[in-house]
Amino acid sequence: MRVLVVIESLRDGGKQRQVEELVRILALRPEYQILVLILRDEIHFNRLLNMERVEVKYVHRVHKKDPFVFVRFFKEASRFKPDVINSWGGLPSMVALPFRIIKGVPLINEMVQNSRLPVFSTQWFRARISFLFSNVIVGNSLIGMKVYNVPRRKGRLIRNGINTDRIKQLNNQEQVRIKYNIPLDKKVVGMVATIDWRKNFPMYVRAGISFLKKRQDAVFLIVGDGKDRPQLEAMIPSDLKPYFVFTGRISDVEQVVNVFDVAVLASYGEGTSNSLLEYMILKKPVVATDVFGINEVVQEGVTGYLVPQDDFVEMGEKTGALLDNPELARHMGEKGHEYVIRECSIDKLVSEHEAVFKELTGKN
Repeated sequence: MRVLVVIESLRDGGKQRQVEELVRILALRPEYQILVLILRDEIHFNRLLNMERVEVKYVHRVHKKDPFVFVRFFKEASRFKPDVINSWGGLPSMVALPFRIIKGVPLINEMVQNSRLPVFSTQWFRARISFLFSNVIVGNSLIGMKVYNVPRRKGRLIRNGINTDRIKQLNNQEQVRIKYNIPLDKKVVGMVATIDWRKNFPMYVRAGISFLKKRQDAVFLIVGDGKDRPQLEAMIPSDLKPYFVFTGRISDVEQVVNVFDVAVLASYGEGTSNSLLEYMILKKPVVATDVFGINEVVQEGVTGYLVPQDDFVEMGEKTGALLDNPELARHMGEKGHEYVIRECSIDKLVSEHEAVFKELTGKN
C-alpha cells in the first residue's frame, strides 16, 4: 500500500511525534511504501530520513502564501501514485485537495488535534472546505470532533499513541538532576509544553509561587520553549528564581519527566495531550486544569486531580497534597499508566489507522 503523508513540518511537537511514530512502524512492514511531504523545511524528528520504504521531501514554498505549493504537491503526488492520502493539519489538508479531487484518491483528514476553533478563523475556513472532500476525518478527542463539527458519518476517534520503547532506557535520575542543576534534596514538580498562551504557563508559575510562599521543599521545572518565555521569566520574583528551572527545548523529554514527583498541565484546552500521556506512561500523578480534552484523559481522584481553570491557588495546594502523600501519588501514577497502556498505546494508534487505510482502499 502506498501512503502519502502530508504535514507542515517534522519539528518538535506532539502532532509531529505522532506522525513519526506512525510512519516509522508502518515502514517496518514490507507491504507499505510511504512518502512524507513537509511544507516547511524543519526536521526535528529525523529517524525517518534513513528508513527503507520511507521518502521525506520538502515541498518548497517561496513564501508563506505561495500558491504554487499546490502545483508542487500535485507533481510529487502524481509521481508517487498513492493509494491513500493522510493529511495532518489545516494547510496540509487544503494543499492535498486538488490532487484528491482530480485523481479521486481517498483523503484521511487528521486536522482535528485540539479543542479550539474560533469561528471565521483561517482554521475554521480550512475545516469547512476540506471536510467536504475528505473521506474520513480523524480527531484525537471527543471535544475536538464536537468543536470542529465533524460529520458523524465521516468521523473517527483515534487517540494519540505513546511508544513504550521510549521509557525502557531511562538515565539515572541523579544524572538528570545534575544536568539541570536540580538539588538532590528537593522534590520536583514539572510541566511540559510549548511556552505560549494556549498552555497557560502563567497559571503554573503562579501556582509555584503560591506553593513556595508556604514551603520551599520543591523546584518547578518548565520543560519546553516558546515566544512567551521572556514574559514568563519576568513573572518570577527574584528571590524565588532558583526554584524555577527552564530546560529550554529538549529532545529527551521522557528523561526529564522521569524525575518529576508531580506532573502538571495548566492548558486552557487540549485534544489528547501528548504531555499528559508521557506523564502517565511514566507513572506520574497529574494535577491539571478541568477543561475539555484534559478531563477526557485524567480521571479526577484516580489518575490525578483536576482544578478549575486559572485557580492557581488550588493547583498549588493539590500539588502539595501529592508531594505529602507518596503512597497516593504512587497509586495515581499506576492507574494512569494502566490507562495509557489500555487506551493510548502506539500499537492501538497504528492498528486503527491501518483499519481506515484498508476500509478506504480495499487493500489488506
